[in-house]
Amino acid sequence: MFQLFKISGDSLFPFYKSGESVFCRKVFKNTTIKVDDTVVFEKVNYGLMIKKVKLIEKNRYFVVGTAPLSIDSRNFGALQHQEIQYKVLFKV
Repeated sequence: MFQLFKISGDSLFPFYKSGESVFCRKVFKNTTIKVDDTVVFEKVNYGLMIKKVKLIEKNRYFVVGTAPLSIDSRNFGALQHQEIQYKVLFKV
């Protein structure tokens, strides 16, 4: 399953700018996620988010934004694989 998302905000600037769109693939149990992949997920109190995977440790994914004030794993902790909904394939 594929999904198109429109970027809102500058969390991953200059990689992705507000208003650009990304083409994503749904993440399943057997989907491989690597360091530097960009992923989409939802966090309670923060909503739908897009971040880069910085570190993978014991099936936990530490995700970060590139903006200095980005809300990311430094705020809410590492993600479990099942929390990641989509993997970004490319910018449209």
